[in-house]
Amino acid sequence: MAPSAVMSSKGQLVIPAKLREELGFRPGVRVVFKKQGKGLFIESGSYEAVMALRGKYAGLGLEESFAEDRRLDEKKSEKKLKALYENLRS
Repeated sequence: MAPSAVMSSKGQLVIPAKLREELGFRPGVRVVFKKQGKGLFIESGSYEAVMALRGKYAGLGLEESFAEDRRLDEKKSEKKLKALYENLRS
């Protein structure tokens, strides 16, 4: 049986946890709705969704914050690779 949900009086639906996990839908992820015939297609944020936000958060310093997060992620990755390399050499 296919996963299902019941729409609330406010038009809200809960996507089953297994599907959210498989599709990478996490809190804060923007989704896009597209009508297809008599159905609805839901996908994670796309270029159009990102462009709709363009300029909305200008001046908040988000670019610097994202750049710093990226640098930290790169350092973590480098440490993991270095440890893996050292383990392989041992």
